[in-house]
Amino acid sequence: MQKPKDNSLDPALIKHAKRLLGGLMVLLPVAYAGNVHRLLEMSIYDVQLLVLVLILSLSAGFLIMAERARNSWLEAANLVCAAVIFCVGFYVALFYPSISMEAPYLPDWLIATSAVLFIALMLNLPASAGIGILSVVLIFLVYGLFGHLVPGELQSRQTTPSELVVYLAIDANGMLGTALKVAVIIVIPFLLFGQLLARCGAADFFNDIALAGMGRFRGGPAKVAVTASGLFGSISGSAVGNVVGTGVVTIPMMKRAGFNPAYAGSVEAVASTGGQLVPPVMGAAAFIMADFIGVDYSTVMMAALPSALLYYLAIFINVDFYAAKRNIRAVEASQIPSCWHSLRQGWHFLIPFVVLFYTLFALNMRPERAAVLAALTLLAVSLIFGYRDRRIALGDIWSVVASAGAAASGLVIVCAAAGLIIGVLNLSGLAFNLTLHIINASGENVFLLALITALISIVLGMGMPTVGVYILLATLVAPALVEVGIPVISAHLFVFYFGLLSMVTPPVALASFAAANIAGAGAWSTSIAAMRLAWPAYVVPFLFLFAPSLILEGSPMQVTWALGSAIMGIYMVTAGIVGYMGRMVGAWFRFLLIIGGFLLLIPTDLFSGGFYTDIVGLAVFGFCVICSAFIRTKTIDIPRI
Repeated sequence: MQKPKDNSLDPALIKHAKRLLGGLMVLLPVAYAGNVHRLLEMSIYDVQLLVLVLILSLSAGFLIMAERARNSWLEAANLVCAAVIFCVGFYVALFYPSISMEAPYLPDWLIATSAVLFIALMLNLPASAGIGILSVVLIFLVYGLFGHLVPGELQSRQTTPSELVVYLAIDANGMLGTALKVAVIIVIPFLLFGQLLARCGAADFFNDIALAGMGRFRGGPAKVAVTASGLFGSISGSAVGNVVGTGVVTIPMMKRAGFNPAYAGSVEAVASTGGQLVPPVMGAAAFIMADFIGVDYSTVMMAALPSALLYYLAIFINVDFYAAKRNIRAVEASQIPSCWHSLRQGWHFLIPFVVLFYTLFALNMRPERAAVLAALTLLAVSLIFGYRDRRIALGDIWSVVASAGAAASGLVIVCAAAGLIIGVLNLSGLAFNLTLHIINASGENVFLLALITALISIVLGMGMPTVGVYILLATLVAPALVEVGIPVISAHLFVFYFGLLSMVTPPVALASFAAANIAGAGAWSTSIAAMRLAWPAYVVPFLFLFAPSLILEGSPMQVTWALGSAIMGIYMVTAGIVGYMGRMVGAWFRFLLIIGGFLLLIPTDLFSGGFYTDIVGLAVFGFCVICSAFIRTKTIDIPRI
């Protein structure tokens, strides 16, 4: 048992201070998105807002470390650090325009100021983002200092410690760069929207709708888990957080229905991870992607939509076949709520989403303003209407805002750390050199280059949060694909997919490990089951990399044919993997289904004879149907999804 600390500060006071910092961390970006500063006739640069939110996050981080301190001296040290970083950061934010003008001259006071910001960020990284991203940042910092000593083409220009620390801390290409800008200005309003959804009962509503819609079908508990986890995974932007949040309900429900513990855990892990592939929110990384490649968010969303549909379709088919193979029935009727009753009680939760979609796509409003309007709409309707006798009160608003700040704190620190990596790459020229080396390693073979890039993306993504993974991959490996002629959006979606797959791919599969812990299953067995379940995510990115029809580029006929054949291909391959197609099938039948399915998955615009692979694939499917019907002596029963 931990001994009480002598002469320690009142824990309640620290708690209130954290909530205040978290609340300000949310209110400032929301006010900025609503142009409150212009109404007050104040001139504020984006970077000044970034500094303010960053120091609030760092100060909150030191307060958390003070709470966890084992003795009063360590607690006091963290409290002093919180006060120092707040004062220094506030000074930088207030006088940033003049400070940025002094930066090239490297005055001693600016070096000291930059060092304080830099050290504060590094001290917060282990607790906020983990050892993985801290290690990556340290490697790049060492290269930034000593890269000029590296022989060969990876040699960089010499940079002094003073130049490096000022550039990384003060310049808009360092920790105050694009990644932090997107997190603060765009993502935080969406986090507020998500916290409001969780607090006002929307989670219960969507879970009831999922249960009412999917619970009556065989394997219903797993289908409910896929639907609910996919929806909230998109909003939360955290695969592990979503597994922990929804898995405590869905995984026991699947196990009670008869699903194997490892399989139940894999369903939750894969569904929660894939939520970040699902428009319209797609977690935080999609907004960063849009800013990185200089396109509207709607463009990213539309490009990601087909592959997201194929991803979840494969999961549903897999779950259905698995349930049929093991005779797992639907959810008991007594546990299924009435869809009409749920809609009648919770219809108001749909209004904020209508507002979000309309402002984003019809009015072409900036994402952060659309999120603020959606959040205000949700707050208004939730104050009037409740769900299951649960209604948000005015007194709960500050608690929701503070909770959103607590959720945003880690993200802000991760994005600032990612800015350090980008800053070193810009300052040293490593990004350009690394791109050339990756291309040379592939022998300029585009497929081999894609394969190398996929492996690098999975390895670099292990143990890292999605946002940090994408920023790292977008900077390091995506340019190599673009350099050989791959469309920019295809290249960035490709590395995003494989970086995300590190969450379910061993040896460091954080989402699978979290789900395995809840399911009481082995971590490796759950991870292997997750890979089998998420197999389209390993295949489809290679297809849309070379065939634009799968990202909705091309004629309507090309897109329709590509999607139709892909759906049929996924049906066949999944049937082969599970070993079920209306009945249990043997090894040769499964092999035939997998081969035919992969032939159908090949887009017609991939090469000149692509159309014929679809014809052969359809012929194989027809042959399998006839064989199955002949063996069973009756018409094949195509399972319902």
